[in-house]
Amino acid sequence: MTRNNGKSAPKVTARGIKNKVTALFELPREIVLNLPLITITGNEEISVENYKGVIEYSEERIRINTSCGVLRIEGRKLLLKQITAEMMTISGAVTRLEYLM
Repeated sequence: MTRNNGKSAPKVTARGIKNKVTALFELPREIVLNLPLITITGNEEISVENYKGVIEYSEERIRINTSCGVLRIEGRKLLLKQITAEMMTISGAVTRLEYLM
């Protein structure tokens, strides 16, 4: 017979298991966990991989849906330079980049 001292066993989640496997085998986290990979080149270009969709697009603001929330990019003369199912490249004068949860 086991005693329960009021503490419950820690919850094991699929994401927790994936994190451990990723670390153990040194796999790229963005691929295994479907996380966005954002590459910023100065304030002129941003590449986003593993995105889910474009919510808003104008020359001043682009909002992108990701598995972590909405990525909002603000600036001047923003342009979707390249877009595929896996990645997009945005060019222009980037003034703000933020995540909205």
